[in-house]
Amino acid sequence: MRPRLFAPGPVEVPAAVLAALAGPVMHHRSPEFKELFMRVRAGLADVFCTPGDDVVVVTGSGSAAFEGVLLACVEPGGSVLSLHSGRFGVRWAELARRFGFAVSEVAAPAGSEYDLDALDRALLAVPDLAAVTVVHSETSTGTLHDVAAVAAAVRARHPAALVLVDAVTSLAAAELLPHEWDLDAVVSGSQKGVMTPPGLSFAWLSNRAWHRGGDRLPATYLDLRSEREKQRDGQTSFTPATSLVVALDVALGLIADAGLAARWRMKARLNDALLAGGAAMGLAGLARRPSPALAAMLVMDGVAAPDVVHAAKLRGVTIAGGEAELKGRLLRPSLLGWSDRYDLVVVTAALEDALRAVGQPVEHGSGVAAALASLDAAEARAGLSGRAAPLRRDAGTA
Repeated sequence: MRPRLFAPGPVEVPAAVLAALAGPVMHHRSPEFKELFMRVRAGLADVFCTPGDDVVVVTGSGSAAFEGVLLACVEPGGSVLSLHSGRFGVRWAELARRFGFAVSEVAAPAGSEYDLDALDRALLAVPDLAAVTVVHSETSTGTLHDVAAVAAAVRARHPAALVLVDAVTSLAAAELLPHEWDLDAVVSGSQKGVMTPPGLSFAWLSNRAWHRGGDRLPATYLDLRSEREKQRDGQTSFTPATSLVVALDVALGLIADAGLAARWRMKARLNDALLAGGAAMGLAGLARRPSPALAAMLVMDGVAAPDVVHAAKLRGVTIAGGEAELKGRLLRPSLLGWSDRYDLVVVTAALEDALRAVGQPVEHGSGVAAALASLDAAEARAGLSGRAAPLRRDAGTA
């Protein structure tokens, strides 16, 4: 049985990206790699919607970039306000606390947006705020947070505070406008929306963040300020994962060819359709404002979500389950990677089969029919009806 990957990271990777990994290993100090690396950094800046800006590439997971951002932006003992509605927001609060920063927190229930009045009270309670951490797409709950509204609230009370954003699963999947939203740092990773295997992370910082003075905690491998200067010349301080950079170059070309805004819209349509298919099978969406990166759905009473995940795995389909207190209740399938309408059919049909395998009376084709009806309606509203479905090599077109 052919394995199929429908998790919110790592994701399905285009064949052309995998083929690039099989090429000869490039030397990181060669002129050829320098040229390619400069092109990749420019391509990343376009995907971050910050053309011409520096995006620092770090060999490591998205967590490495976020750690580097904290070290680059917050002076020792500085005050950090961490917003969280799930596991990854909590992780950044814990990381900031581990560095000795003075951490306060604003929490939202799983699947809910932040209460801006509660945020305002928290901002008033911290007189000398250095930074705010917030997750754009909270992967543990499938929620897309309104980081533009968060940033506006921060600016109203603390104009100089830095807004640091985890965009690990939203980059290249959801609208993300760092300049227009007045953000100060955005981090992401290679194994999500940019459709490359795990191993690279990316960090964009605003001019306000780069120019922030004061002391910093010591950093070596994750010294983004030093790394930025090296990378501006097509070099790196340490040996990068050169083959992953080569593969990323191909993936960024595919995203550029499809059009970034068109890709945002396509991912939203696919994810909405997957949620519609789930609802037809009795699965309830968790997020009030769903992230296009994944469909977080609660199983019905009497069903254990890990059993459904296992039943799908037995059929060759990998989906993610819930974490922490949601482990027994939540499914998190995703079409974040290299996917199209027919992948929607496959993952929805797999969910049908898995639910029947755990004893649920799901009618054959009920979820698939609802998913395709949702997608067809969305494409019709977008003026795409009547067009042939794109081939997988063109997936992501408007």
